[in-house]
Amino acid sequence: MSNATMQHMTMRTSAILVAALLSGCAAQPESTENDAFSDFIAVAELEPLDTARFRDQFSTRALTDEYALLQAREERYLVQFRQRCRALNENSFPADIRRDRNALRPGIDTIRGCRIEQIFSVEKSQAEELKILADRLDNE
Repeated sequence: MSNATMQHMTMRTSAILVAALLSGCAAQPESTENDAFSDFIAVAELEPLDTARFRDQFSTRALTDEYALLQAREERYLVQFRQRCRALNENSFPADIRRDRNALRPGIDTIRGCRIEQIFSVEKSQAEELKILADRLDNE
């Protein structure tokens, strides 16, 4: 193969790689805070629950506008909302929809007026990790 042919093939291959990289960058959505929590769910291999049961009143901590941590004395749950839930950080919010005051069901019940998409049970150490993750994201 001649030197000119090699240069032409190298330039052509480089052009194809650059085009592929640029189109890949343009096609990927911008990373969001919520991606970190989606990754946490995947890495921890958390399974969605049909129902989250509470024996006591629970507290709600907003992690992002799509995720919240629910905690009672013994139970801890990571909740993903169907859409952004701005009411998590507001003082006035719509009433919750609940079929059972001691249980939450995805797709049916709401927290602060926001419909629950999925609920995951988390251990105490995982709940602490989620809080730290949310704090780090807030400080970025």
